Amino acid sequence: MSPRLILGQLRANAGRYLGTVLAIAVAVGFVLASVGVLRTISASADATFGLRYAATSVLVQNLGDRTSVGTDAGREEAAEAQRLGLEAIASTPGVRAVTVDTQSYVRVRVEGRAQQMTTATALSTDDDLRWQTLASGRLPAGPGEVAVRADSDVPLGATFEVQPSGRSDPAPVTVVGLFDLSGQPDLEAAFPLYAVDEQIQRWSASGAGGDVRVAGDGSVPDTDLAGRITERLAGVPGTSAVEVTTGTAEADALARSFVGGREVYTRALLAFTVLAVAVAALVIGTTFAVVFAARVRETALLRCLGASRLQLRLSGAAEALAVAVLATAAGLALGRAGVSAASDLAPGLGVTIPLQEVTVPPGAYALAAAVGVGITLLTALPALWRATSGSPLGALRPADVRPDPWWRRLAMVVAGSAVAVAGWTGMTSAVDSRSVVEAGAWGVLTFLGVLAVTAGALPTLLGMIGTVVGPVLGPVGLLGARNTARSPRRTAATSAAVLVGVTLTSTMVTGIALLGPAIESRLVDRVPLDVAVTAPDGMLPGGLPEQLAGLDGVADSLVVVDMYARDDDGRRTVLRVADPSRVAQVMRREVTLPGPGEIVLPESSPVAADARDGDTVRFRFFTDDDGRDLVVRRSSDQWALAAPGSVPDWPVAHLPDGSPWPEGQEIPQQFVPRTEQWLRMDDDLEGESLEAALDGVRSAVVDADPSLAVTETFASRDQIAGSVRTVLTSSSLLLAVAVALALVGVVNTLTLAVRERTREIGLLRGVGVTRTGVWLMLVAETALVAASASALGVVLGAAFGRLGAVAMVGPGIAGNIAPPVTDLITVGVGGLGAAVLAAAVASLGAVRTRAAGI
Repeated sequence: MSPRLILGQLRANAGRYLGTVLAIAVAVGFVLASVGVLRTISASADATFGLRYAATSVLVQNLGDRTSVGTDAGREEAAEAQRLGLEAIASTPGVRAVTVDTQSYVRVRVEGRAQQMTTATALSTDDDLRWQTLASGRLPAGPGEVAVRADSDVPLGATFEVQPSGRSDPAPVTVVGLFDLSGQPDLEAAFPLYAVDEQIQRWSASGAGGDVRVAGDGSVPDTDLAGRITERLAGVPGTSAVEVTTGTAEADALARSFVGGREVYTRALLAFTVLAVAVAALVIGTTFAVVFAARVRETALLRCLGASRLQLRLSGAAEALAVAVLATAAGLALGRAGVSAASDLAPGLGVTIPLQEVTVPPGAYALAAAVGVGITLLTALPALWRATSGSPLGALRPADVRPDPWWRRLAMVVAGSAVAVAGWTGMTSAVDSRSVVEAGAWGVLTFLGVLAVTAGALPTLLGMIGTVVGPVLGPVGLLGARNTARSPRRTAATSAAVLVGVTLTSTMVTGIALLGPAIESRLVDRVPLDVAVTAPDGMLPGGLPEQLAGLDGVADSLVVVDMYARDDDGRRTVLRVADPSRVAQVMRREVTLPGPGEIVLPESSPVAADARDGDTVRFRFFTDDDGRDLVVRRSSDQWALAAPGSVPDWPVAHLPDGSPWPEGQEIPQQFVPRTEQWLRMDDDLEGESLEAALDGVRSAVVDADPSLAVTETFASRDQIAGSVRTVLTSSSLLLAVAVALALVGVVNTLTLAVRERTREIGLLRGVGVTRTGVWLMLVAETALVAASASALGVVLGAAFGRLGAVAMVGPGIAGNIAPPVTDLITVGVGGLGAAVLAAAVASLGAVRTRAAGI
């Protein structure tokens, strides 16, 4: 092996290797960018969902819960249980700080807005446990001061009124701070307030409670600390319903409720890395197959001059190594720049969550370098081996036009079919078990099997099709169509390049399109009710329900009756009474509905906490004499529901002697049913149309009674859907890179293939074919191959994308969403157009070859 020979070969084949270097660099950059961008997005998602629990070692829930207690004595017992529990937690070894996220529901009236029902939460006095990030202003220092979200359109210094729940006297507050809570999922309120604990306690009629967050001192693992706290609380009276978890577990549960868990990002990262490596290998392999196939005659001449096979193979391997090192270095720089560019461009592409600092782990560089160098050598050596095999004189015949024996093609089809079937079987099994990485690996194996079948069968099939289609284009068209069968290796290389690009792009397009609606479905699962209109005293103004039901953007409306249901222990809950069929119509998904003689209770409800699903429990309503035995049905929803007829009717007013209440005389408020109104908005509302529809509801409510409150979960869900959907669909940042890689593979392969056909083109020119005729022949040949490969790639990509989405979010969501047919057609047409355009441009120079070029 002579270094001078290697350098000479590199200089002589610089034109060929320029495209090869570009293909390898883009492939390496693609792998690095895939890992870097997804790792950055994953870290950002972790920070988004885990922000409120970032410094929380242990979370204690239901400690001193007073929300369901109906007596003063019960509230005092709950308060005492909370006091003793906090003392026990604070004295636990390993605990550094404790805070209570005291929370109360209030009504807020901001000038120019309808009154809103929202949450008011106490801020922690511990800097680490206070997770809210101050964007401007300062923290509330005492009663009368609040902080709000920076994106709530309420400026610093603004003053508005807060009406505590159950009270009639509003309290003025001033906004002193704005929190940056971008991307923070919160479906409890669209306009949350944050204040000091003293203020929250004043706003709560029965005393406010909340989750207890504990910060450890680092001396004890979080799980062990949670165990110690559980043991301490076991000896405190009134803490039997307490739940103790770690902050990490709670952050993961929060993420799971929205997008199926933070591990979805890890799975997506690993699966996409497998896909990126496989695609890079195919692109590099296809490129080298064309390069070395074009050098068969050159290799044969060197053999005739005395060079041995070993020398030529070592020389070729050294060339491939030199090209790989150069291209890999360029690809690493390109990939790192691509990650930074993608992060910088993210806001313009719709990524609304705050991305963390760009993260490219060292392992990503090693992986990308291994792909560049290792895959180049692995794919170049077989092509080099074929180029140096056989006799020198036989090798003078170009390899790309050598007819393969029929048995070799048949063997490729049989072997490829077996591999594809095995891969598909393994992939579907992995999808069923929700193993994304395993499914991705089996998917790559399936694609390799399909690629082998395509290489073996497509030239013959296209030759048959060309015999039928070719005559329509005349002799030149027939010649181009028949070339697909006459040059099987060239046809296989061209089809592989197009198939790889179209399949990759179709897979990503399908996966992204299915994951978006899947997230929407998860958000609907959280809060299936769009809008609720409530009154402080529980009585809606007459005529308002009809007015709201007729507004533009309101698809359905339901008035429900509210009453208290108490168990034998005195614990009570607000019970909504309405026709179950109408409840089903106003909800966005199926909810647990009560039948005759049944009551639906949330799983977390402390009322009848010991009753299991199907148990019969005695409930009391307005008086101790109106008890009813109802069958309990547990539900993961947040409402307690009952059907009319299963519970007592609202008491009817009558005179002290029992006679009917006089007609025309005002009925006392205690005999007027307490009601609220539920609204379902039109499904196609979003953006400005959604805001306009909600403004109509707000205006109608304010005009009817300024004290009414509007809870807009539909607006909150739409806002959160944008943030969460962007986290998952930020893979679109990589879609541009994937498209670029696909285009490079197609253009590079076709350009090399056309440039190496000078002898064939010269012969055609010598027998009288015009330049235009040769150009049409090359374009027709490419179009026929690209059309077949694009169609197959779209079908494969749609299948792979759907299975990938199902593996990530489950068949119950992604499996029922229609594929993006229009986008897939665009991808298929784009792949065909890119191939034809590349061949057309490359052919412009090739057709200038004269007969002397033979």
